[in-house]
Amino acid sequence: MNLPRVFTLLFLSLVSFSLYGTALYIYNDSPYTLNAKIFSKDHSEVASMSIASGHTLTWQDSLFDAKDYTEGPFSVVFTCPNGDEYGTVSSVAQNFTVYAQRSRGPKKCGDHTQPEPHRDYENLQPHTK
Repeated sequence: MNLPRVFTLLFLSLVSFSLYGTALYIYNDSPYTLNAKIFSKDHSEVASMSIASGHTLTWQDSLFDAKDYTEGPFSVVFTCPNGDEYGTVSSVAQNFTVYAQRSRGPKKCGDHTQPEPHRDYENLQPHTK
């Protein structure tokens, strides 16, 4: 890779991160589609989103130095599609990645802690050496 191109990409990525007052990266590493609600330090809800299993979403607030810039720390509450609590992550700093599996709570949706395996699971076991 050409060196000027590397510096250009690095510069553009740094500029893009500094344009927003705050951002949270929310990674749903659970086996379920989850809803995530972001709360500010005064416990008011600032965002709500649905995240499919294995996906990451980025929440960004106002442009840097804007009057309505929401400051952290934040709390992220994960809920199941039926409304049951999956878990909560508290004291989240700005520009931080939040993982659903690292939250505190029951970490399950419905009666099972994990979805049922595919019906061919026993016949398609990985090979071991």
